[in-house]
Formats: sequence, structure tokens, C-alpha cells
Amino acid sequence: MKILGLYKNSQIFKIALAIAIVVVCYIASVFYSQMQKLDSTVELIANSNETQLELEKLLSVISIYETSLRSYIITKDEAYIKNRFLSRGKIEQNIKNLKKLTSNDFTRSQHIDRLKKLIDYRFKLFRQTLIIAKSKNVNRLELNSKLLESSDVTEMMKSFVSKIIFSESAKAKIQNNNHQFELQDSITTAFLLVILSLVILFLSFNKMNVDIEELKKANDKLKLLNESYNTAEMTAGFGHWMLNLETSTYTFSDNLFRLMGVEPNAFEPNIENTIKYIHPDDLDYVTKVHKDSLLNHQSTSMTFRFLTPKGEVKYIMGVGSFTKDGNGDLIKIGVNYDITNQYKKTLELENNNKELKYINTELEAFNNIVSHDLQEPLRKIQMFISRLEEKELDLLSQQGKDYFSKIRVAANRMQTLLIDLVNYSRTIKGDKVFVETDLKMVLDETLQDLSSNIEEKKAAIEIGKLPTIKVIPFQIKQLFINLISNSLKYSKEDIVSQIKITSKKITEKEMRDYKIINKEDYYKIVIIDNGIGFKQEYAEKIFLLFKRLETDPKYSGTGLGLAICNRIVENHKGFIKVKGEPGVGAKFYVFIPKGDLL
Repeated sequence: MKILGLYKNSQIFKIALAIAIVVVCYIASVFYSQMQKLDSTVELIANSNETQLELEKLLSVISIYETSLRSYIITKDEAYIKNRFLSRGKIEQNIKNLKKLTSNDFTRSQHIDRLKKLIDYRFKLFRQTLIIAKSKNVNRLELNSKLLESSDVTEMMKSFVSKIIFSESAKAKIQNNNHQFELQDSITTAFLLVILSLVILFLSFNKMNVDIEELKKANDKLKLLNESYNTAEMTAGFGHWMLNLETSTYTFSDNLFRLMGVEPNAFEPNIENTIKYIHPDDLDYVTKVHKDSLLNHQSTSMTFRFLTPKGEVKYIMGVGSFTKDGNGDLIKIGVNYDITNQYKKTLELENNNKELKYINTELEAFNNIVSHDLQEPLRKIQMFISRLEEKELDLLSQQGKDYFSKIRVAANRMQTLLIDLVNYSRTIKGDKVFVETDLKMVLDETLQDLSSNIEEKKAAIEIGKLPTIKVIPFQIKQLFINLISNSLKYSKEDIVSQIKITSKKITEKEMRDYKIINKEDYYKIVIIDNGIGFKQEYAEKIFLLFKRLETDPKYSGTGLGLAICNRIVENHKGFIKVKGEPGVGAKFYVFIPKGDLL
């Protein structure tokens, strides 16, 4: 796998290929040198063979001349010596050829010079012998002496030539052996060169196939990526474009054409064709921003409108920035987002905000009416009820007393309802300033405010360890007031009311049930009572506005207390849960996130 990895590494393969080419070049140079040596050896062998041939021709001519001379002496026939001895053309040509063949070898050249002297002397003896033989009074003794001397010279010349021929033959044999060795060496080198070349070709071909496969895979991935990108553009509602500042050529994505309301490649991408689809009211602004950016190379961001051929108006958010491509050319890349839906929703939201502001104004006015205008006559009603109860109650009949009691209860309920409505409106509209707050101190203040109710119920309240957390102090105090008041209100008459308030760790089950990702992100405050309780099926309903469970009429209430608690916890980005069991009591769990999540 490691070798395969190295093989797929283009850089390493290039280095290996370069080394292989250097080796091939070296072997080729060695092979070329061997071929030159081989050619030189062939030339030497040919030279030696030609030298031997010329020497043999020379001996042959000398032998013919000598035979012709002897035939003439015996027969006196001039035909044997005709055109001989007077001309040395053939021999001179042989000598000339030999001098040329041995010109590069001093020793061999000296041998030829010596041979020439012997030949010259032999021809001198030829002429002397011929003169004696042609004389009228032939001196046989002198003639025999010359013939004998001629024979000795001829033999000496033959012996010398044979020696030279033997030397050339031995040299040719050595050169031939060298030739065979060099030829074998050249064959081996050529074989190695061919094998190495084939290996390089095979590896290169295989590497090329691997690269082609990788390129094909890369092209497939790129094609898939382009298709995915085009699909993503269509899904996300954006298109992109690119301008090469060096060539002044534009490139548009398919979905950019679609944003203009035309099919992909419906026109040549350029600024002249594009401005036809820009809303006339935005045209000057868009062209100015774009041209200015091409001069100062600054990024752009603008909102404008496309006007499609069908008359549809699309709101577009366009951004562009500058970079360089692989060739080093400066390019501008832009992305256009279709924000028509968001723009319309923004307009709708602005209208809703205006309406909401109007509603809030009315709500504030209503809140003022509830907290002041309605409570003022209510207080007067309660005051007159109190005076009548002190002075005139005994004058009423029993039925009148019952009606009077119902009037007093109804007035008190109305006052409670007004107070709860004011408190609920405060949780919605009040300033949400979070402060590091000691819950133990807030709870102590709450218990002091509820001291009369607690004494009336003779309740036992146990406070456990509570943390210091970042909250809206007055809302957290209202939360404790409502939860404790709720426990006191729904306590049992024959049992001492017990309320326990403490902080606990979040369990794994609660993480699963309430979909808490990290239990360290929340504080959990638990309020437990031993009151009348309720059926668990009503656990979610009790936090709804004006929702009261069907309990004994003696347990009065407005149905706003727990709704206020739920709103307060939501203001802290937390949540509240409750578990109840009829005749056993209720457990309220308040989950408030820590500072990092607020």
C-alpha cells in the first residue's frame, strides 16, 4: 500500500521518471561509445585485411615478373617481357595503397618503406639480369650469379612480406576478438537499454492510465459537484456570476438566468444584456456601484430588483468580491440572492410591528385603566361594603346578608383579578434587565411579604440550598410569590401545610424527557407541597391563561397565577414543569438556563 501510495504521488513519480531518463541517457551514451569502438574495430580489421590483400597482390606481381624473366632467359621469347619491368604502375599503386593504409601507424609505415626499398632493389636486379640476358655474348656465370642474387632478394622480400602479413593477420585476429567482445557488450547494453526503455514506457503508460482514471473520477466528481451546486442554487434561490477583468468576459450560472426569468444561456453573459432585466428605477444605482467597484476593486453589497419578461418583480441581494484565478488574472465573483419572500415578509413584519405598537399602546392604556381607573371605583365599592357591613348588616334579612356576602366576595375576586392582570402585563412589557441575584435573599423577602398568609395556614416552609443566578429580580420574586401562594391556597384543612423549596441536580430521565442536551446548562429549582394535588393529565393546562381546574368552590382563583409563572420562566428562556397526584400534593420544577444561554 505504501508503494502504491508512492506510485500515485505525481511528484515522486516525476523524480523517479527523471532518474530513469538520466540512466537511459547514460546507457545510451555508453551504447553509442561502444558502437563507435565497434566501428573503429571494424575499420582496423578492414584495414588489416586490405593491407594483407595489397601485400599479396604485390608478391603476386613480383612472382609473375620473376617467372616471366626466367621464361625469357630460357626461350628468348620477347613476349614474356613485353610491357614488363619498364612500367611499375601496378606495384606503385600497391605501394601507394599500402602507404595510405599504414599512414596512421609509424611502425607499419616503416615496414612499407623498407619493402619499397627491397622492391626497388629487386627491379634493379631485374633490369641488370635482363641486360645480361639480352647481350649477344651472354656470360652464363654472371647471369647465374644475378639470377641467384635475384632469387635471394625475392626470398628475402617474400619472407619480409610474409612477416608483415603474419603481423597483420595476428593484429586482425586480435581486433576480431575485440570486435566480438565489444559486439557482445553492445548487445548486452542494447538489451538493457531496450528493457529499461520498455519498463519506463510501461510505467509511464500505466501511470498515464492511472492519471486518466483519477482524472475521470475527478471529472465525475466535478460534474456531480456542479450538478449539486446547480441544484443547491435552485433550492436556495441564488445564482453566481464571474467577471475576468483581464479578458472582460462574464460567466453566469444557470440559476442566475432563471432569476432573471429566462432559460439558462438565453443570451451572451455581459453587462449590456443584463441591464435589460434590472428594474428601471434601480438601473443607475446598480451600474454605478458595479463600475465604481471595477475601478477601486472594492467589495460590493446592494439590494435591487429584477424585472422578468413576464413582468414579475424579484428583489435581489447582490454581493461581490475580488480575487485571482489560477492564471493570476484578477476576477470579480458575485452572488445574487432572491430575497423576494424575505422582503415581502419584512414588509409584512413592519406592518405587523406597527399594528403591534398600536396594540401595545392600547394595552398600556388598558393596563392603566385596570391599575387605576377600574381599581378606584372598586376600592370605593369595597369601602362602602365595609361601612355597610359595620353599621347596616344587622338590619338585613338572612337572604340579604347572603347577597351582601356574595357582593363582598365578588368585589374581592375582581380586585384579585385586576391585580393579576397588571402583574401578567408586567411580565410581558416590563424591562428585562438580568442581574446576578441570590435566590435565598429573594425567597426571604417573599416569605416576609406572605407572612400573614403563612401564619393563617400555619404552614411549615423548608428552604434548602439555592444558587445565585442571573435573573430579572422582581419577576423571580413574583414567581416565588405565586408558587407559594398556590401551595398555600390548595393546602389541606386537616393537615399542616408543608412546602419545601430547594435546588437539585437534573437527572438523566429529565434530560431525555425534556430534551436537555447538557444538564450543566440549567439550574433546577423544585417547589414541593403536600396539598390537594391534581391529576397529572391536567399538568400542561394549569399554565394556560384563565384556566382553573374543577376543584371545590372554596378554592378561589383567577387562573392567572400559574400563567404568570410560566411567562416569567419563558422570559428567562427556561421552562416550568409540574407533577401532581390527587390527595398527595404537587411538585413544580423550574428550569432556568445559566448565564451563557441567556
